[in-house]
Amino acid sequence: MDNSQQARFRKALEKLRKNVRDIQAVILVGPEGVVDHMVQDSSLDIETIVGEYTTLLHIARSASQDSGSGSLVENIVVSERSIMIARILSEEHYLILLSRSQDQIGRARYELKQAAWQINR
Repeated sequence: MDNSQQARFRKALEKLRKNVRDIQAVILVGPEGVVDHMVQDSSLDIETIVGEYTTLLHIARSASQDSGSGSLVENIVVSERSIMIARILSEEHYLILLSRSQDQIGRARYELKQAAWQINR
């Protein structure tokens, strides 16, 4: 990730923090694992989250392509206490948002889509 992408990631983070309530973390993941992240909830184990979610995303990508649905763009996991949204940036990079606020899932999806666009431009 070059310096301009890093700067765009930081700018996108600030916008996400302003527009999405109860963010626990935002993680930029590449082929080697975590590229950059912002954690608001220190109880989170980022490496475990990324390791487990990476596996899930690989399965979801394969299922999407194998079923003829096309390339995976977004994946959402809703649990009792939080939501996790992954937005694909490129073949090898994706952005993960974790939030405690399930009632704003639409807003979180929209803002993550905007952040992905800003990072990729």
